[in-house]
This record gives sequence, structure tokens and C-alpha cells, in this order.
Amino acid sequence: MIKLRSITLTLCLVCIASVAMAQFAGKEGKKPRKDSNKFSLFGGGNKKSKNPNTSAKGESPQWQLGIKGGINLSDVEATRSYSVVTPLDLSSSLTNGKIYDKAYSNMGSHIGLTGSVALSPNISLGFEPGYTTYKFGYETSYEWNQFENLQSFVKVTNDIDHVVSYMDLPVALKYHFKTGSLKPFIQLGGYYGFRTNADKNVTTVVEDGAAGGLDELSSTSQRIGVDDLFIRSSAGILGGAGLSLDVGSSPSGMSGSSDLGTVRFILGVNYRYGLHNIVDVKTRFNDSYLTSGAYDVTDDLELRNIEIYLGCQFTLKYKDY
Repeated sequence: MIKLRSITLTLCLVCIASVAMAQFAGKEGKKPRKDSNKFSLFGGGNKKSKNPNTSAKGESPQWQLGIKGGINLSDVEATRSYSVVTPLDLSSSLTNGKIYDKAYSNMGSHIGLTGSVALSPNISLGFEPGYTTYKFGYETSYEWNQFENLQSFVKVTNDIDHVVSYMDLPVALKYHFKTGSLKPFIQLGGYYGFRTNADKNVTTVVEDGAAGGLDELSSTSQRIGVDDLFIRSSAGILGGAGLSLDVGSSPSGMSGSSDLGTVRFILGVNYRYGLHNIVDVKTRFNDSYLTSGAYDVTDDLELRNIEIYLGCQFTLKYKDY
């Protein structure tokens, strides 16, 4: 939580600094620049438009930087299952199962920077480094019965939730269907993440069934740090679609010192498909509390995720296409 607050505060300060620099650039931007291809925060040139759909005097946003955030709807695919519970003798029977949460029912979050470089009026390259939290879980149920007395049994139920966080570095190629202010787009790319934190929340309920009744013997809940259980990286591919809206004009078309230039608002949805097992196979059985206390051992898991986000970008550089 402390890490997330620190990252959020840093991103807010970056956004505030960008706006402040935009105000300064607006005051200096009353006079058109001679070279529109030079780097200048909210700067631009004075060329005449070659494209009637671009902003004032032909200048379109080329380099943009801003902030984005949203929610994650996570799911995991168990590619191989494991268990630590087996029958000890022939006088008792054992049933066990692991039931995963409904797909994309667990909500996480993400926040980070969003940047883009226009390669042409319709194609841009996006990069969106940020902090992402994935949540997923499952339930295990173990029941011991005596053959001679089926009404005598012990049942142990575990509700296990995971929270795994990464610093993600996604890169995607984006295609805009239009070149005006309102632009639908699709994108395709990949991501690589560095794990920063992993926790398990284990709620265990032990019940005793005798003479047709069911009594709860105990109930415990504990949050456990499991950084060593997951490998340090996560990689996959992503694809998505969305809509962007450009508001404002280039500095050469500004009418006052309070103008910010072109500001882009983005609404998008991405689907992320993990390409490998995120569980460390060498440390799967290392935690004695999980294996002997909660009878839990983690399967091989691959991440799947639906990402819904809002973003706001400020223009750093303009270009006449």
C-alpha cells in the first residue's frame, strides 16, 4: 500500500509539473516558431496545413505524454495441478478439489504514465509504464470419511486469495481509423513486468460431522507474504481498442497565454495474455504453514487480464504531416 501511494504521488507531481510547464509554454507560444520539428513542450511551427483534418496551421501532435489509470479484471489458467494431501491408509477415503474463482471476477487496479509517438497520421507507437495489481483466487475442500461410518467425517475448507503486483512495461503499435479530433483505434503489442509484491490471504474453516450434524471446530484467517512463490517476471502479448479525443490546438494557433495546446483524452480496453508460468517451481513446497497448515500448494498458473482505462496526454511536440 505504501509503494502504491508513493507511485501515485509521484505520477500526480509529474502531471502537475506538465501543466505548469504548459502554462509557461503558452506565454512564449504567441509567436510562431520557425522550425516545427524542434523539441518544445507544447511547442509548434507555423507551416500551413496540408491536411484539413489536422489542428491549426497544419500541426498535429507527434510526441505526447500523460497519465492513465483504471481497473483490471483478472483470471488465471492452471496448466498443471498439485496437491499435498493423500490417503494414509486403506481404512479411510479422501476427496479433494480446487475450484477457481469465476473468470475475470476479481478486480485489481493499475496506474502509470502513457506516452505515444506518431509515426504517421494514422499510426503511432505507445508506451505505458505503470504499476499493476492482479487479484485471483480459489477454494480447496478436503474431506475425510470412515468407510464403516459415513456420518463421521472431518472437512477442511480453504478460501485462498492472491494479490500480485508488477511494474509493467507495455509497448504497442496503434492504428487510428481517422485523422480528425475523434479517433477510434486498435492496438497490438506486448508487455514485460517486474514483480514487486505478492501476498496470499488464507481463510481456513474446519468442520466436524457426527451423527448427521455439522459443527465448526475452528476458523482462521491470515495474510502471508509469498514473494518467493512467484518468479520475478511476467511477459505476454496484448491487444485492444479504444477512442481518443483531441481538445485544443497547436501553439501556433493559440489565442491566449492560458492555452495548453492539444490535450488528448483516451478511453480504452486491452486484453493481456500471459505466455508463461508465473509460479516458481523450486519454492512451491517451501512454506510449511501453507503445505501442512492450510493443505495448500500452488498450481502452475498463467495470467489472463482485461484492462479498462482512462488516460490524458499532453503534447510535447508537433509535426506537419
